[in-house]
Amino acid sequence: MSLKKFTSLAAAAVVVMLTSAICRGAEEIRVGALLALSGPAAFLGSPEQKALRLIVDQMNAKGGIDGHSIKLIVYDTEGNSTNAGQQFRRLAESESVAVIVGPSTTGESLAIKPIANELKVPTITLAGAEAVVVPPTRYVFKTPPTDRVVARHMLGYFKQHGLATIGLLSSADGFGQTGANMIAELAPSYGITINAKEEFGPRDTDMTAQVLKIRDSGADAMLIWSVNPGPTIILRNAKAVGYNKPIFNSYGGATQQLITQAGDAAEGTYVSSMRLLAPEAVPTNDPIHDIVNKIATDYQKKFGEAAPTFAAHTYDAMLIIDAAVKKIKGPITRDAIADAIPTVELPGGNGYFRFSATDHNGIDESSKPMVMMRVKNGSWIVVE
Repeated sequence: MSLKKFTSLAAAAVVVMLTSAICRGAEEIRVGALLALSGPAAFLGSPEQKALRLIVDQMNAKGGIDGHSIKLIVYDTEGNSTNAGQQFRRLAESESVAVIVGPSTTGESLAIKPIANELKVPTITLAGAEAVVVPPTRYVFKTPPTDRVVARHMLGYFKQHGLATIGLLSSADGFGQTGANMIAELAPSYGITINAKEEFGPRDTDMTAQVLKIRDSGADAMLIWSVNPGPTIILRNAKAVGYNKPIFNSYGGATQQLITQAGDAAEGTYVSSMRLLAPEAVPTNDPIHDIVNKIATDYQKKFGEAAPTFAAHTYDAMLIIDAAVKKIKGPITRDAIADAIPTVELPGGNGYFRFSATDHNGIDESSKPMVMMRVKNGSWIVVE
């Protein structure tokens, strides 16, 4: 037998062993998680891990998922795409997980997408970009609303309030670039012109030059598409140069941290956010009211702080895994989970999910997942 043929047979045997291990472990479902627990994206990974451990503990206290206990294995990617890829393979091949939650960022999620499909591991990412799930692939899903949903929400608000021109300032990373491209694609259909389109590096510490270019463009408002610390720095820079037009942030800035770090420079800024940032504003007849308020209450009680919107990303992922596993009639394999997720429909912290074979995010504008908020007297308030 040739070495090449022997290697191929050995690899196939490993796959069979891993799949069988998942099937045999009737008493345990192994869930892997790739989270940015350190590095510049730790503000995402930290609440994601807290919420993930919170719901896993709650599920295990009630007997797990359909009688199967949950074994959670968490790796810190540091927000690094190379790390995420290597750790994904370790979770899949060495830890024999049935499903993976994460990574935290768009760049990482785009990097592991082909790996998830290569290794045939169902993966629920925590990224914003539509490109993670469009076109849909069998094994990759996500929980935050797509950047298309958020862009439409923001552009609709601009049109409704007579903001016909904007200056767009985005980060030169996966999240910022895909979001900026989405705004540029959709703006004409809303009758909105982009007067200036500026970019900055994720590690830049001063964006005054870009703010001045947007100011000098005469745009009616500024739109920031980035996660922290970018928005915090920009708000400070804008205050320093006397920028006096409305400033809007994408959902990457939907956090109490923005107010804490920017101080009075955050006053008056807007953000398009999921509902967890203001759970009290969710109507009692809204299908997601109960789950949003449960996440907010349980997180506050457990950790002594308000739940950031990012906490819903992992919480929702576990709700989806729970619902998918309960739909499986036979052995709980990776393929069975991947095939069950597109049949899931449920309320979550990020919105009402309706997955399908062609929609691996499951959230669209029909469930109105986004709400416009503004900083007033140092707190977020709902303005629509």
